[in-house]
Amino acid sequence: MSAVDVFVIVRDHAATVGATMTALAAQRLAPRRVVLVDNASADGAAEQALARAGGLSVEVVTNAVNAGFSAAANEAVRRTDAPWILALNPDCRLAPDYTERLVAAGERLTHAGSLTGLLLRGRGAELAATAVVDSAGMVVTPSGRHLDRASGGPLVAALEAPAWVFGASGAAALYRRAALEDVSYPGGEVFDERFFAYREDADLAWRLQRRGWGCAYRPEARGWHARGLKPEARRRGTPTVNRHSVRNRFLLRWASADWRWRLACFPWWLARDAVVLAACLTVERSSLPGVAEAWALRREQRARGRVNRGRATVSGWDTARWFLPGGATRGVPA
Repeated sequence: MSAVDVFVIVRDHAATVGATMTALAAQRLAPRRVVLVDNASADGAAEQALARAGGLSVEVVTNAVNAGFSAAANEAVRRTDAPWILALNPDCRLAPDYTERLVAAGERLTHAGSLTGLLLRGRGAELAATAVVDSAGMVVTPSGRHLDRASGGPLVAALEAPAWVFGASGAAALYRRAALEDVSYPGGEVFDERFFAYREDADLAWRLQRRGWGCAYRPEARGWHARGLKPEARRRGTPTVNRHSVRNRFLLRWASADWRWRLACFPWWLARDAVVLAACLTVERSSLPGVAEAWALRREQRARGRVNRGRATVSGWDTARWFLPGGATRGVPA
């Protein structure tokens, strides 16, 4: 079975990263290398991670300032070389067979650029198991939103079946290195660093889809994720989170949506844009700088959009099907 490397980005995650590392050290398919990037934590998160890393080979990269998730993740990817790369959040605990099951499925499904297991909510410092679903893969809507499938709900029978989904939640996503290299920007920029944080996993998923790389959901691989910002509580997000989310909504579309998508998903995306802008002008004025930041980056991001459209191998019409009603999942991976 092919080797897997793992990267973990910490930013004041001392409370939960220990449980994450203990579970990682117990994987039946042990990671060959773990790259831990500390984004200027003030709580000793890196030290806590190392204390519970067991026999793992861990390389720690310490940033003097918070470089954001995207830049930190790109730095971590550059320091790995295994055929498979697991992006793992520091508040996510994996079952011992998580990497083994996903890598085995990925080696059978040769056009799977990413894979994800079934993530349930974890509770407390040790990320104790609950029966609440955290993510059964990423799904998208005609308005351009991306959501964790079934998040916050109960585990129902339909979620026990494998499926093709739009993308993988960045909490515990397994990526094929060849796929990441295929869609990266010059300099090995896998995750768009203009995003800083939030929505970068959706941006990557969209680019992978346009190049013909699917995402396989395999519920037999399981994990437990605490999730700091829960979808069902998104209106209670911090001003910083909300600002990034608003900005990145527009950056995401300028980089990935073509005229076919805009036509197929009209008028849903236009109505959602109007709601977002109205909220920024009234009840969520702290997000208004996010709109200005997006506007300032529009030319650069649209240039990236032209690059992505130029190398697309899948029609924009076919990609748009994921966003339309009834398109959340496709087929069943073998």
